Amino acid sequence: MRIVVVGGGAAGMAAASKAKRVSPHASVTVLEAGRFVSYAECGMPYYLQGIVKDLEDLLHYPVTEFTQRRGIDVRTGCRVTEIDTGKQVVKSQCGDFPYDRLIIASGASPVLPPELSSPDVHTLRSMEEASSIKASMRPGSEVAIVGGGVLGTELASALSEGGFRVTLVVRKHRLISALSEEVSALVAAEMEGRVKILWDTTVASVEGKGGQKLLETSSGQVRADVVIAATGVRPNSRIASDAGIQTTGSGAIRVDERCLTSEPGVYAAGDVAACRDLVTGDYGWFPLAQVSNKMGRVAGANAAGGEMSFPGALGTTLIRIFGKELGFTGLTGQRARDAGCKSVHITAGSRANYYPGRENVDFVLHYFPDGRVAGAEVFGGPGSAWRLNAVAGLISRGSRLEDLFFADFGYSPPFGPVWDPIVIAASVAMRE
Repeated sequence: MRIVVVGGGAAGMAAASKAKRVSPHASVTVLEAGRFVSYAECGMPYYLQGIVKDLEDLLHYPVTEFTQRRGIDVRTGCRVTEIDTGKQVVKSQCGDFPYDRLIIASGASPVLPPELSSPDVHTLRSMEEASSIKASMRPGSEVAIVGGGVLGTELASALSEGGFRVTLVVRKHRLISALSEEVSALVAAEMEGRVKILWDTTVASVEGKGGQKLLETSSGQVRADVVIAATGVRPNSRIASDAGIQTTGSGAIRVDERCLTSEPGVYAAGDVAACRDLVTGDYGWFPLAQVSNKMGRVAGANAAGGEMSFPGALGTTLIRIFGKELGFTGLTGQRARDAGCKSVHITAGSRANYYPGRENVDFVLHYFPDGRVAGAEVFGGPGSAWRLNAVAGLISRGSRLEDLFFADFGYSPPFGPVWDPIVIAASVAMRE
């Protein structure tokens, strides 16, 4: 059996590795446009900050792990140009590759508005881009980040902590649109004074001026040594749609629970693919590392003749903001309101009142009128992240408010109060 994988990121290498385990005698070939495979994209802000010292520390495995130990043919610098599903051939810059099974794991690319389409503007999506940004930075450099979403906010925090002078340019007067207004305001308050935030600001142009970059914005001119655009991503699904493979409204490839596309023998996984939203049951697009790895494993198993199913995802997201832990899962913010959800917002302690190091945890719980839990948001000190993960696990099982209230969470003063913020939020919601 000949299995060809398009893309060597998290989903692609997970798919290739699983396919080889399921069918050791299969020929598995990975075609990757860049120079690296299997790297930690989520670690790039911390590489730029200086916590991660060497770019290659972000590689999960050297390529020899796949080529020599796992028997996978990995072709880097090999961009795919066309998929011919009739002849079952993948065409690329390094030749044509016939296949019996195909896995598309081509990832996603930054969305760059025309006003930011300049050689003076960086994006952060690949190892090559991370290396280029790092080479442009010096201690104390002025960095302008355009975009107040998850990446822009996380990057602004990390670089500020790394000693860089950061200006964050935000189109609206809020950060991270997936959050409720209350939690977004808490994040903004944490950043104010550490990062210069230009609210309600659009960028007209960016150009180099005597070694610096000049941004013309609706709030005036901004000078910076480095400009990074964090204005969103889109799935790299063009080669799939050109081949007649169905996509969703977001442009992501439509797959079933086996990660099979509309074309027999063709699978898709990772940031390029849509999957089931565990709350709504509709198709959702979740370009996140943990989703990509799991979808890749499912696609690889099934392409090689195995049997695995991917149930779907919630879009659980965690980031660090100046030592605080921020996260959201399921339906939150405007999506929760549009779905008719009710919400409660409580502030409680991260530890017992008498135990040193107690901090506030802000917890928002979103739920349907029938009591089914739809989503959650958290912002606070150490321990906030595990609380979100605990709730995500319960939401994925269709849990109700009573399930959160009666969940047997472990208790000890260093880890939380006897009435945990999750339990308090569920209790308040049950009374409404």
